Amino acid sequence: MNCEAIHRYIDEHLDEHIAHIQKWVRQPSVSWDNLGTRKAAEMVAESYRNLGCQEVEVIEGRYHPGVWAYYDAGAPTTVHNYCMIDTRTVQPKGWNYDPWGAELVPMGPYPKVLVGRGAMGAKGPYVAWLNALSAIIAVEGTLPMNIMFLAEGEEIMGSPSYAGFVERYADRLKNVDASFCPACAQTPGGTVSVGLGLKGMVVVELTASGESWGRGPVNTVHSSVASLVDCPPFRLAQALSTLTDDEGLGCEVEGLKELWHDRKPLSAKERDLLEELASRNRGQDWRDVLPLGGAKNVSHVAGGMAGMDPLINYLYGPTFNIAGLRSGFLGPETATIPYIVPARATATLDIRMVVDLSPQEIIGYLRQHLDRHGFSDIKVEVYAAFSHSQTPVSDAGVQAVLKTLQDWNVDTEIWPIQAGGGPWTAVPNAFGVPCIRGSAVGGGGRGNVNEYMVIEGDGKVAGLADLEKYLVDLVYNFAGARQEG
Repeated sequence: MNCEAIHRYIDEHLDEHIAHIQKWVRQPSVSWDNLGTRKAAEMVAESYRNLGCQEVEVIEGRYHPGVWAYYDAGAPTTVHNYCMIDTRTVQPKGWNYDPWGAELVPMGPYPKVLVGRGAMGAKGPYVAWLNALSAIIAVEGTLPMNIMFLAEGEEIMGSPSYAGFVERYADRLKNVDASFCPACAQTPGGTVSVGLGLKGMVVVELTASGESWGRGPVNTVHSSVASLVDCPPFRLAQALSTLTDDEGLGCEVEGLKELWHDRKPLSAKERDLLEELASRNRGQDWRDVLPLGGAKNVSHVAGGMAGMDPLINYLYGPTFNIAGLRSGFLGPETATIPYIVPARATATLDIRMVVDLSPQEIIGYLRQHLDRHGFSDIKVEVYAAFSHSQTPVSDAGVQAVLKTLQDWNVDTEIWPIQAGGGPWTAVPNAFGVPCIRGSAVGGGGRGNVNEYMVIEGDGKVAGLADLEKYLVDLVYNFAGARQEG
């Protein structure tokens, strides 16, 4: 390989690479709003075809389409590569730029950023990855590894179709050596976080309705008749109250509550990594270090603030959370009115655990609990169901990432597991392969407004050209390490 020539090619074609990112960002793809996702999937398929993939197929999902593609380089190593097509919703109020404009502007310490919904989450970093691959092919004629691309348009919804996509292509994906999904993970100070795993994640919606209950209206009615019909939101509230103790804490679901205070036994290496993270943040309030919004935002930390307890509880402790409640009147400017008896009420729950229970077992315990307490009419709809996954730091792919970061003189912090969860664990768990995710230079802002990706860096955070060059080096290091491994 001639990495110097590939790096030079990136510099010479940077404007084209920026335009490629702009094209993706300018195409809306908001899954929850059913906005543009099909056109976005077709655009992704086009990018895979332009890369030279021999197989490209737009596939139907539960709500929105995904894309399968395969680049066969005839190489000894094959990796799975995840892509999320969809983005979060857009509330135009507060944006200083068109959310779909992909404008290039200066911002803060950065001479140039690209602003738009999906610029950082996650279209911009992903297109930079495709740009890096295209640069390798342009110079070398092919890639040093085969890649099975599997993209989805429902990540923000909890990835309800992704496990099915993996099953659909299982006869192909069973041949992968790793799941390799690099993305920008650089803090404003220049440190790159390397995550070695993710919690398991289950997202469900519990719905009480007059139709299934037989006691409330099938269709919403005026509240003047509330003396004649029962109220489904109260039914849901009663069901939810059984899930925790009298103070609304912990978990009272039989089969899960027994695990609530358990923590995964930590290996010596995991504890070393945790102690290194604690050492990096010694003297700081954990509420300012972990994503709690700061000490002013959270006055009480479950499990206490002693030593490494907050870090261990954050990474290995279970969650049982109501992420949202909706029914009837939703407030001003929502085209709803307050004088009604709603026909249904829904709660969105997310459960994250590092335990040897399958998502299906967790969902089963929840269903059994509701039935046992007389709430068999409550509907349970599953959006996300993924087990946890961890890759040891000794894995050849992880070592290739760390070598590349070292070669680039980038400060690195290693997380033995991360508190998030999702579709990135689907292929690793299905086929017993390691998962390498994130771990790249480059950065930006993922805020609700003015989301941006850094195009020209400030000396701490890499710009687009350096990000793509880094990815080129990472690809060759990773392919070589996997072959040797």
